[in-house]
Amino acid sequence: MMKSIQLSKQLRESEERYHNLVHMMPDGIVIYCEDCIVFVNRSLLSTVRSDRIDEIVGLPIKCFIHPDYWEAFAANMQYLTREPNPAVFMNYKLLRFNREVFEAELRATKVTYAGKPAVQLIIRDISNRIRMEESLFEKDYLYKSLMENVVAGVFVGQKYKLIYANPYLAELFGYSREDLSAISPDRFIPKEELDRIQKEVLQGMVNGLTQFPIKLSGMKKDGSIIFLEGNSSVIMLDGEPSLLGTVQDVTFKREKEKLLKDSAMLYQKMIKFVPEPIVLSDQGVILYANKLAMQLIGLEEECEIIGKSIFGFIHPSQHELVADTSQEIMSSDEPTPFQERIFICPDGRSMDVELSSIRICNYMGKDVILSVIRDLTDRKRSEEVLIRSEKLSAIGQLAAGVAHEIRNPLTALKGFTQLLSARYPEQPHYFTIMSNEIDRITLIVNEFMTLAKPHFTQFQAAPLEPILQSVLSILETQAILLNVELHVCLDQTVPTVYGNSDQLKQVFLNIIKNAIEAMPHGGVVHLSVSSRDDGKVLIRIQDGGPGIPEELIKKIGEPFVTTKEKGTGLGIMISTRIIEAHKGTLRLSSVINEGTLVEIVLPVQEAS
Repeated sequence: MMKSIQLSKQLRESEERYHNLVHMMPDGIVIYCEDCIVFVNRSLLSTVRSDRIDEIVGLPIKCFIHPDYWEAFAANMQYLTREPNPAVFMNYKLLRFNREVFEAELRATKVTYAGKPAVQLIIRDISNRIRMEESLFEKDYLYKSLMENVVAGVFVGQKYKLIYANPYLAELFGYSREDLSAISPDRFIPKEELDRIQKEVLQGMVNGLTQFPIKLSGMKKDGSIIFLEGNSSVIMLDGEPSLLGTVQDVTFKREKEKLLKDSAMLYQKMIKFVPEPIVLSDQGVILYANKLAMQLIGLEEECEIIGKSIFGFIHPSQHELVADTSQEIMSSDEPTPFQERIFICPDGRSMDVELSSIRICNYMGKDVILSVIRDLTDRKRSEEVLIRSEKLSAIGQLAAGVAHEIRNPLTALKGFTQLLSARYPEQPHYFTIMSNEIDRITLIVNEFMTLAKPHFTQFQAAPLEPILQSVLSILETQAILLNVELHVCLDQTVPTVYGNSDQLKQVFLNIIKNAIEAMPHGGVVHLSVSSRDDGKVLIRIQDGGPGIPEELIKKIGEPFVTTKEKGTGLGIMISTRIIEAHKGTLRLSSVINEGTLVEIVLPVQEAS
């Protein structure tokens, strides 16, 4: 009796283990008897999208077989029940509980359930696997089609052997695909090229690179040389590292580059013997400089200038102007007029030069700027000597006349005033006044000697920008001492007027100097130059001083009308006469406690 109970207990435990094992299996299990489902495990519920086992048990097995496959399924099951060895693997389309169709792999086994013959089905959903296989097939077809039809040579190399070559690569070398894969690679690529590529790839892999550029030469079947460029990467093929790459025929490109280099060398040879300093630049980078240009700035070796920025040799105050001018040059085929610039040499010295530039097309395949440079050092020195000589000459002539006409009477008046002062010491006040006034007359005579009536005889094309830059450089020190900032805003194309540069400098010097002195405690002087639509240029000079009273504005420009304590008013008078002689206008306006504005309008015209 005890033995029977123990055996019964073991059977129950074995059955529980069987049930647990069945329900833990990842594949769905179905047992059906007489075409009716009698058992399912929990995994089948997820396969057929059902929530409860009792929804499935009791249903005909036909409910889950696709109608198109039912006859074949029934025949196979009939065959299965008759065969003594009961294992069959089949692929069918089944139906989920919601009638959704899915692909499944079935393993059928003949079993006995409750004493009756039954069939056990192990069902595995293979829909995802089929979709993946289809996707892999599509991708494989896509990649194969891409490599077969791409307009580039595609290859796979392994251990100095060509494992794969697409039709385009075979055509590049003049072989069929079969011939190209059959011969040794050193038949169409030199051995030293193959060794170099292998060395570069191995070195790149050590440095962590995944892609490697390829540049090589090859030999076609007819013996002609071709040049190839492309990219490659290391892949694993059949467990071996292999090189997958794409290349393009760049033979025509190489020939064109050679022609461009030959053309560039021809340009350089021509420029080399031009008797003026010349520089070629591209987007601010120096491409070439002849020997005269190198000598001008004090360099001996080409490496000291080639590849350097042109802005490294130009004064920082002119960087923006040079950049704007470069853009204008690249948009025109006309050379620029010579414009003054300040060069900064490597040894730190500054040099006054003038530049004329023009666009050169198709230099090494691109448009560049050719600039001709002229040293202005000797010319500036000569001009300064000439101006100084002319000033001394004019002052000498005027001084002679003034000394004869005015200074002798002033000397007599001064002497008799001192004599009378000594004779009548009881009333010194009157004599002091007389002596001071005589000194004031002397000061005015000196002003006339300095600001003599100009002679308008030497008119020529006068660019405004260098004139203004010259004046600003003269007044810069005085502005710094008075804590005054000079804010300059020039138009993109500062025009050229027809006149006398020295006299225009005198005008701007007087007016800007007045603006600086109007702010003894510091401030900002705004200077702007702009072109007008009526063919004239407007120069505006504005200070932030106390301003000029309205009743005095109308009289400014007349002799001895001034707001300065020791001024004579002759500066504005002479400036007005100079501007009028240049067929321009000078207008002065002011607002109390806001400042004074001087507007000068000059016609832009060419010298006849």
